[in-house]
Amino acid sequence: MKHTNLLITGATGSVGTQLVKKLVSRNVSFRALVRSKEQGDLMAGLSQAEMAVGNLSDNESLFKALQGIEKAFLLTNSSEHAEQLQLNFVNQAYKAGVKHIVKLSQLAADQDSPVRFLRYHAVVENRIKELGMDYTFLRANLFMQGFAAFSHYIKYEGKFYGSLGSAAVSAVDIRDIAEIAAKALTEPSHEKKTYTITGQEALTHFQMAEIFSRVLGTKITYVDMSPEQMQGALTVAGFPEWQIGGLIEDYAHYARGEASQVFTTVNDITGHAPIRFEQFVSDYKKFFM
Repeated sequence: MKHTNLLITGATGSVGTQLVKKLVSRNVSFRALVRSKEQGDLMAGLSQAEMAVGNLSDNESLFKALQGIEKAFLLTNSSEHAEQLQLNFVNQAYKAGVKHIVKLSQLAADQDSPVRFLRYHAVVENRIKELGMDYTFLRANLFMQGFAAFSHYIKYEGKFYGSLGSAAVSAVDIRDIAEIAAKALTEPSHEKKTYTITGQEALTHFQMAEIFSRVLGTKITYVDMSPEQMQGALTVAGFPEWQIGGLIEDYAHYARGEASQVFTTVNDITGHAPIRFEQFVSDYKKFFM
């Protein structure tokens, strides 16, 4: 088993997969925390990867997986229990002697926010600080790749939905987030930093629909709904109650214009401009056509 001092959570998810690619391209070895051997098989063949089977709700398996680790990347699925799972991870990481946590957070994370997802990220950030650990918080804006959730509607109805009116959002491509995460995990000088990560332009969903139309060569429409209509649609689609509530709060946060500011973080840290929305649609065309 190779020696590695880096642990990655969420390695098989959308952001994690991109981060793994960045680490592999840098020839950096790492340990990936996976829930099962089968999940680990998704990364079979990567000479840089060592698998540790563990669960964020099982402190014993977590503590074991964190042995010998100096830096960890913290990312969990959005779930009702995400805050508790992340706190478990942070506490076990501290106990195991991990020095530095790079945490994927969210733009405007704040313990007093009316948005539950922003509150939970802030609680976890504050716990890491409380323990005196080094940290890099990646406060990312809306993911461009999140539009893949509308791929069926875009493909078959030529529509996507939301409840943020004509507010602009400086959405960011997860490939840019992964590149910043890779740098924070493998290079010095990112300790005790909070990075707000956005794209290079703030666009309304109506403008995004125009870009989809242009790139896909077919008319795509953004349908703006009231929060009540959105809630009804998500309920019919079978979303769990906690997620519906969280998404409605997120949309209200966007509608208030709180996610429209453009930050130069991607350029400052990677040396290149952020991926534009047009480029994202072009690169992910197959999902939408």
